[in-house]
Amino acid sequence: MSTPPASSDQAPSRSGIVAALGSIGFVVVPFAVVFAIAFAVMIALVVAFGLSGDIDGFENFLTGEFEIIALVAEPVLFGAVTAGLAALSFSQGWIRKRALGIELPTPKELLVGAGSVVALLGIAIIVGFITEQLGVPSSEHSLLTEERAVGYYVLLAVISILLIGPVEELLFRGLIQNYVRPAFGSAGAVVWTSILFAAIHLPVYLTIGFSSAIASLAAVFALSLVMGGVYEKYRNLVLVMLIHGVYNAVVFLSQILV
Repeated sequence: MSTPPASSDQAPSRSGIVAALGSIGFVVVPFAVVFAIAFAVMIALVVAFGLSGDIDGFENFLTGEFEIIALVAEPVLFGAVTAGLAALSFSQGWIRKRALGIELPTPKELLVGAGSVVALLGIAIIVGFITEQLGVPSSEHSLLTEERAVGYYVLLAVISILLIGPVEELLFRGLIQNYVRPAFGSAGAVVWTSILFAAIHLPVYLTIGFSSAIASLAAVFALSLVMGGVYEKYRNLVLVMLIHGVYNAVVFLSQILV
């Protein structure tokens, strides 16, 4: 007697090693592609401005128009690569598309989202206070190390809600957390995904020293645990996209008052 085919609703099974290595691949691919393209663009700009001999123009471009273009282009490119990974994952059966939970949040879920944003802000403050008391002050995000005009922070807030939150949550909660859950279980998937989420933020927090960056990553890890937990409970990807985007937006806009 032949074995009946597995239901399309059944999550694909995989070993812990495959889950760990595969999830790392999910992280490495988009970052590698974005880095390669950014590097190629920078080389092209150096050559172009070098041939023209306009060194001052190059410096002004990097701190002017190019900075704004890069703020928007980076998450757009990252999102395009992540969407490609999602399409590949669905076609290969690594992740079920319907498992992502792409649907509008209910009123109850929106209340949960609002509470989660408040909780994330509180956690960030508490973790920052603890690390400060331990003599290891947390470092600022690289986007916040200099004083900027109000419009800069407003732009960051808009990008966070429309691009950064949705793209990062698609990758980490939508793809990675769903990919490793069959091997690690719900709790293990949340923890492992949060480890990867914190790890990829290391470069942007290396602003005043490695120990301070680690202190900041402790807060990032805790924040990711909350978002991962909310996703496990409600399985609504749009909900965590909103939580992530709004939290980032509040942090960026708060710089106006500092």
